[in-house]
Parts: sequence; C-alpha cells; structure tokens
Amino acid sequence: MNTRLFWKILIIFWVVFYLTFQLTWICFSFYLDNKNRQIFNHMPTKVDMIAQLLQVSGERETLNFIAHLPERERSFLSIKLILPQNGQINIINDELENPNYLYRRVAIAPDGTPYSVTFRDDKGEHSKNRELLNIPLPILLMGICVGLVFSLFLAWNLTRPMKLLRQGFYRVSQGDLSVRLFDKLKRRRDELSELGKDFDMMVEQLNILISDRQALLHDVSHELRTPLARLQLAIGLAQQNKQNTDNALARIELESERLDQLIGEILNYSRAEMDNRVDEYFDLKDLISVVISDANYEASPHSIEVKFTSANIIHPIVKGNSEQIRRAIENIIRNALRFTQPHQSIDVFLKEVGKYLQIEVKDRGPGVDEAKLSSIFEPFVRIQSAQLGKGYGLGLAIARKTIVMHNGTIKAMNREGGGLIMIIKLPYWRNIATLKDKK
Repeated sequence: MNTRLFWKILIIFWVVFYLTFQLTWICFSFYLDNKNRQIFNHMPTKVDMIAQLLQVSGERETLNFIAHLPERERSFLSIKLILPQNGQINIINDELENPNYLYRRVAIAPDGTPYSVTFRDDKGEHSKNRELLNIPLPILLMGICVGLVFSLFLAWNLTRPMKLLRQGFYRVSQGDLSVRLFDKLKRRRDELSELGKDFDMMVEQLNILISDRQALLHDVSHELRTPLARLQLAIGLAQQNKQNTDNALARIELESERLDQLIGEILNYSRAEMDNRVDEYFDLKDLISVVISDANYEASPHSIEVKFTSANIIHPIVKGNSEQIRRAIENIIRNALRFTQPHQSIDVFLKEVGKYLQIEVKDRGPGVDEAKLSSIFEPFVRIQSAQLGKGYGLGLAIARKTIVMHNGTIKAMNREGGGLIMIIKLPYWRNIATLKDKK
C-alpha cells in the first residue's frame, strides 16, 4: 500500500468518519429502541384499560379515549369487531386470521357486541430494534460515500500546501531563490499560510546572505589582488636589477605586512559573523575606560585627546563577550582618530537610556555625506583619510556585526558644526541578584 501522507489522511479520516457515522446511527437506534421498549412495557396495561372502558362505556367513548393517546401508542393499538360465524363468536378462528399481535383482550360492549383489542407490531419494530447492528443499507452506503468525499477533500486540502512547500524546498536546494509561496497560500488564512510567509522570509534572507557573501568574496579578492600585484612587481624588479634587491625586499616586507593585516581583519570580520561568543558579565564603564586609555596612548603623538564622560549609571553590567565588545568600541574610536586633526579632541559619552546603555563617540572630522551614512558599516567601504592610515574598511563592519550579535544597535549621524557621531546601544543586565549569586 502506498504510504504517502495523502493516502494516510484519506484512509484514517474515512474510517473515522464512517465509524462516527455508524456509531451515531447505533446510538440513535438504541434511543428509539429504549422509547419503544417503554411503550411496549406499558401497552398491555393500556389494552386492559381500553378493554374495560369498552365493556363499561361502549365503542364511542373508547374511540374518543384512544384519539387522545400519543400518536406513537395509537399506531400499535387496534380495535376490531368480531363477526359471528353461524350465529356464534369464534375467537379461535379470529386469532388464526390475525396472528400478528403481542397482546390481546376480548371485550363485550354494553350492547352485546364483541370486540378484539390488540397491541399489534405490524412493522416488526420490537424485534428489529433489538438487533444491535441491523443498519439499513441506505444508511450504510451514505456513510461510505459521504465519508469518502469528505476525506478526499480534507486530504487534498491538507497535502496540497505540503506539496507546494516540498517543491519550494527542492527549488531552493537547486539554487532557485526566486520561489515564493505566500501568494499561493494566503487565501487559506491559517497556520499553513503563515508557514508560507515564513518560507518566503527564509528564502529572502538566504538571498540576502548569499548576495552579501558573494559581494564580500568579490571585495576580498579585489583587496588581496592589489598587494599581491605589488609583491609580484617587486619580485620582478629584483630579478631584473640585482643591485636593487634591498629596496625590493623592503617593498616585499611592507606588502607582506599589509597582507597579514588585511587577512587578520578579514578573519576578525568572519569571527564577528559567528554567534559563538562566550557569555560573561562585565562592567561596560570600566571596559570603555580601558579602551580610552589605550586610545589616548596612541593619539598623544598627534596631539589628539580622547575625553570620556559618564553619567550616573544604575545598571552598568552587560552580558556578552567583553573582548568582542572592546574591539568593537576600539574600532569606532580608532576610526574617529583617523579623521581627527591634531589639537582636536574626541568626546565619548556613556549614559543609561531606557533598557539600554548608550555610548556616543563624537569627533570633529569631515563627516560623511548623508547618502553614504548607511553604507559606512558595509565591509570594504572606506573614506579616504591621510591621518593614521586609511585602513581596509572592515573596522566599522566588524563593530556592527558584534553589536548586533549582542542584541544592540549602532548608527551614524553627522554632527552640527562638522564631524561624525556614532551611537551604540547595548542592553544592560537587569538581574543583579543573579549576578551576585554567580559571583
């Protein structure tokens, strides 16, 4: 037997529907049988009463009494005049001619006319209702046909979206990321249509991720090609001019260092994309103080000062990877240093905003065009700078990946009077009691 889901649903619901249908009929039969039994149990008493009424009051009063009985009881009662044969009343012959009764009484009316009062079961309902599974053929066929139609519709209705999902997953596995299912399932307005919407969101995210990876691979290839080309050029010049070997080796060493630096930043960016951080609890204010101290040491030869101001922080504890957060904040401050002129300062503020700790890094550099503000966090997007080197455009991208991985946000905006403002929000750890227990 084919064990596909369609046939499983069809057979199971068909059997369940049929059994439910037949059990309903059996319960209904039991109900009728119970009512009939109640009628049959007291019908002999009714026959005796009618016979006595017939003897005392005659036929007219008796028929009037019977007319007021329930219709169900009247259908089982019969009053028949006994015709004399050869001038005599022959009750035995009358019984032979009318054998289909359950109880019988003979009554003589006041005028001397004999009557036969019987409790009859012409349709055989008393014996029929006592048979447990005596289901009529039309009811049996109706249960089979209606159950089959209902089960077919239900099986088709449930398996059709599953078939669409299966086809969609197959197309995605073959690299087709243009497939969408919600438009085909939205009329259902149920969980399966929501599943179609989630499928479309998944494919859209896959498409974005694959596009980003392809763009990143292209950018990495482009960035690696430049120092490799200079290395090859230096090697070629050294081979052509043996007297210029020292200069060529110096160039080769410089380009090797640049390659090592670039590969290191690419590895850091790759690690930032992986959500494999080890959660720990650390004081964000203390961490920023360490970063500011290192930044001032680096900026002091250029007469640049990094100032740190902290508001009254009630919840300074952050849950996450302190080393990753440190590198992210350091990348942002180093980026500000790159665009800051000598004898200028960089202002760093820390304050508590709602359920977040907000870090603001403000510089007095040239700023960024409004159209490019949203793209400066993309990998290998960089703004040329003569101060402290130009970098490879991965610092801000690594910072964004790290902040987002810690359920935070980061954005950039131009500062009034010139410069750039970086705003970072990180959720603070609210369960201080748990933190104390861990300590």
